[in-house]
Amino acid sequence: MKMFAHTAYTAGMAFFQNSPAKNTVSLLGFPTRVRPGFLVFLAILTFLYPFPLGLWIALTVAVFTVIHELGHALAARRAGCKASISLDFMIAYASYESDQPLPWLQRIRIALAGPLLQIAVALAVLIALGVNPFVREDIVQSDMTIALWWAGFVLGALNLIPLLPLDGGAVVTAIAEKISPLKGKEFMLRTSIALTAFLAGISLLGGLIGLLPLFVFMLFMQWQSLAIPKRIHQLAADPHFSSRGNLEIDGAIIASLTEQGDYLQAVYYARRAYQQCPAFDIAIAAARSCLTVGDLTSCISWLQAAQRSQLHSDSMQNAISGVSAFRQIQHLPGVSPQWFTHS
Repeated sequence: MKMFAHTAYTAGMAFFQNSPAKNTVSLLGFPTRVRPGFLVFLAILTFLYPFPLGLWIALTVAVFTVIHELGHALAARRAGCKASISLDFMIAYASYESDQPLPWLQRIRIALAGPLLQIAVALAVLIALGVNPFVREDIVQSDMTIALWWAGFVLGALNLIPLLPLDGGAVVTAIAEKISPLKGKEFMLRTSIALTAFLAGISLLGGLIGLLPLFVFMLFMQWQSLAIPKRIHQLAADPHFSSRGNLEIDGAIIASLTEQGDYLQAVYYARRAYQQCPAFDIAIAAARSCLTVGDLTSCISWLQAAQRSQLHSDSMQNAISGVSAFRQIQHLPGVSPQWFTHS
């Protein structure tokens, strides 16, 4: 059993979340989406272990997963970023966004905040219960202490392993991107795939079949992280590929192009997508990409298009107030003072 918990970082990228998504709640001010897969996963854990251990495992995994992601989100907020949390089947992550690329040390602090908070809380609770978390006899004294140790301490420590998509992998990725901004992340992904495949082979040959699903799931996520952005870039660059008017797909393509630093291509695709579906979120994303490359005139034009496309009167204020970089256009011609009402 394993619950992946990690962070997803983007700089200058829109979230496409101006309207609340289904199954979204607010935790300490962070939009938190609880997908049905998360509840299914907890139900599986409940029946995977004998009663009542299964109930304790499911409960502690749920609680420590939230604590873990709140650790990331709080660290991101302290760094001036906007953050949100998603909980899904076998995976949870905190996405955070900054107006400008964060220093690599700051990204490392955010990546470490989740597992370290999880481990610290688990150790504190165990010690408060009179349990020595490093003595087996103390740990196995009850189903509750076993679950606390496993879901809190063990899973937190496992997330520090330096392989993507784990938080330890995010730490190494930040270092790799510091050394090689263009190739660092891809190098880390390929290295993670090779090491994970090696570990899967070792577990298979060694008879540790229980670990095989974990490694297979990791390999799938690693492959997705490596292949999907390239495929999205190819689709967006293809002049014969057109938007189908699906906001989520268009948003993912624009976001991926922006994350890769291909801002001009992001704007080009946004223009085609907006023709198919004149959506507010697409216009805001295009405006931010124009702002990043210094095209202030186009940025203002896209904001004007966003204003015409907004569904709620305060959408513009909410979108602009969360991005400090927009303030540089505040006094330019064509900019409405109302856009900055909440700044």
